[in-house]
Amino acid sequence: MAEFSRLLETVEASLFVKFNELKKRNVRIGTTRTSVTLEPQVWDILHEVAEEQGCTVHELCTFISERKDKKSSLTSAIRVFLLSYLHVRSKKGK
Repeated sequence: MAEFSRLLETVEASLFVKFNELKKRNVRIGTTRTSVTLEPQVWDILHEVAEEQGCTVHELCTFISERKDKKSSLTSAIRVFLLSYLHVRSKKGK
């Protein structure tokens, strides 16, 4: 039964792949306004994490930007941060 449950989770997650239209939005990094292009699901998760942390999306993006490698894009850093955040959270059983 556990194998069936994992399969359902995989199928459910794969449904989002088909509807993967990128969305460009403006964010502030400190006092600088910039545009970021992410998938709608990634925007949703970014907003959820910001809410969980008690900050705005702009503050969270600034936090991520300050910690990313200078050679890395902000978009990539946001995706990696969110994947890492969700991975750590899942390991803690939340």
